[in-house]
Amino acid sequence: MPLRNYISRYAKGRRCLPVSGDVVLDRPKDYDSRRAPRPKARRARIRNRMRLAAPATGTDQVVGLGLVAVSLIIFTYYTVWVILLPFIDSQHVIHKYFLPQAYAIAIPLAAGLLLLLFVGVFITYVMLKNQKVTKKAQ
Repeated sequence: MPLRNYISRYAKGRRCLPVSGDVVLDRPKDYDSRRAPRPKARRARIRNRMRLAAPATGTDQVVGLGLVAVSLIIFTYYTVWVILLPFIDSQHVIHKYFLPQAYAIAIPLAAGLLLLLFVGVFITYVMLKNQKVTKKAQ
């Protein structure tokens, strides 16, 4: 009996593929990859991933809706301020609801710099914390 047929018959009720050296031989007809054995760490990662994909609660949805509403208000205000306001007469009453045009550049620039500063501080903190952990381990 050829080796290939023997391995195929041997693997008939098994949950993994027969292997000869580095080559995976023919799959048995009843092979099901979902039933194949998985390492425990992989099973734990899959279980944790499924746990993280929980549906949003009512509070999460309200907070999300609030964030979207605030973002839309800020976007609308800034768009009117930067794009439409220069085309409206400077004596019009709408100008009293907006800051001077110089702030249209200064405020986003300052916000961007603050964001970069916070990201840099966070990355520095995490890297220093990891260095301390590795020094303790050694």
